[in-house]
Amino acid sequence: MQEKDGKKKEKQSLMERTLSRRDFSRIAMTFGVTSTLFAWQSFADAGVNPDGHMLAQKAKNIQDERYKAKPKYKFRYGAAGHSVDTMWVAKIGTMDFVREVEERTDGEIRIEHLGSNSICGEMTCAEKCVQGIVDFYVASTQNSSTICPYLLNLDWGALWPNRAAMYSFAFDHRSEDLFREPMRRLYGLEMLFGDYGLRGFFMSKKKFGKGKPILDTLDKLKATGAKIRTTGTYFGLISMKLMGVNPVAISFEEVVDAVRQGAIDGAEAWEIPFSMIHFTEYTGQFLYLKYCSGNWVTGMNHKKLKKMPERLQEAIMESAYLTQVSVLGKEEASIAIRSGADQEEPPVGSEHWKNNITNVLWSDAEMDKLEKLISPKYNKAAWEKQMVKQNKLYGRGDIFEKMYAIAREVPRDAYAMDVAPHRWWKPNPPWWKDGEWKRGKGYYVKSTKKKAE
Repeated sequence: MQEKDGKKKEKQSLMERTLSRRDFSRIAMTFGVTSTLFAWQSFADAGVNPDGHMLAQKAKNIQDERYKAKPKYKFRYGAAGHSVDTMWVAKIGTMDFVREVEERTDGEIRIEHLGSNSICGEMTCAEKCVQGIVDFYVASTQNSSTICPYLLNLDWGALWPNRAAMYSFAFDHRSEDLFREPMRRLYGLEMLFGDYGLRGFFMSKKKFGKGKPILDTLDKLKATGAKIRTTGTYFGLISMKLMGVNPVAISFEEVVDAVRQGAIDGAEAWEIPFSMIHFTEYTGQFLYLKYCSGNWVTGMNHKKLKKMPERLQEAIMESAYLTQVSVLGKEEASIAIRSGADQEEPPVGSEHWKNNITNVLWSDAEMDKLEKLISPKYNKAAWEKQMVKQNKLYGRGDIFEKMYAIAREVPRDAYAMDVAPHRWWKPNPPWWKDGEWKRGKGYYVKSTKKKAE
């Protein structure tokens, strides 16, 4: 019965749309996927829901404009499962990047954006980029770590105090030594830009909905003996085991059915993914634990980059920088407004507000307790084998110690939107060391306490 209701609901949803998936596919086949996506995005930016005729006309105009000049370089961008629907919430920046590169090079470079698992999926896009089957790719760093295990260095337990620390690292010149150079050397990938988040637990509405005890301490979470879905997060899996929950390996596509059928009690993800697939409908409490990162990162085949003239290489890098700036702003806005995942009171209209989710932000004391349990800084024995492997890949000392030092330059209460952008391939400027987002003081520091009357 549930399955029939689900199909009926989906059918009604499709009927309510002015533009069907079939219409979009037909237009994309006629005018190209990338031009059609550009057209769709232009309507979305204007808040317009186009019909098929409107989208086709816009796609044709864009296609004509893009094909005025004959490109000297044609590239393919494998965008895993990202689609028209997912990019409403996940501001991964891929379309902005393609547009920026094509405009900046006056059509000398043309990039075809291939999403919806049409050329590669989350588990294969990085591998296909390494092999040169695609020239650019975007996928989660956790799924890509099966091919590129060096990416696990983003995932040490309780490494990042907040998203500000992650974006600060992305713009920091020291990321060249700790992240970008090893990725080029080990896998031939140039890491360009990404959106960065921190993982928590989405606990099922059936067991942890309204009227149920709030899981606001580590002891209360342990006492549930909850079975929590995980996939593709090897270091995250270690952290989950250390905090006393029971991880269950289930694919992203099957997580909704698993919690609906009671096979799991919750699922782990960062702030955005479950809003994309509306797993929020089945969530009672969101425990924002920040125990491990969650990221979609774009990389390029390094050999393909170096085959181009230097001016075009510079165009790619400048476009990547501008896209990273854009992603920081857009993704932070999406987390706050569309998802509503990182604050005790979800904003009106957000996914967490619509679905009556209780966002649970642990106290500083509980977060300290969690860090001491799962961090290699305090529980070195639990991570010893992984530290040996990662240090060998890095080859220049203790990678965790260096990552931790940079991550903790940013105080716990910093906002990501305050991070000042910097072109990471250039030395850090004098103001970087004590940038305003690293001060952690003042009226606008993040706090859940209300002002006294």
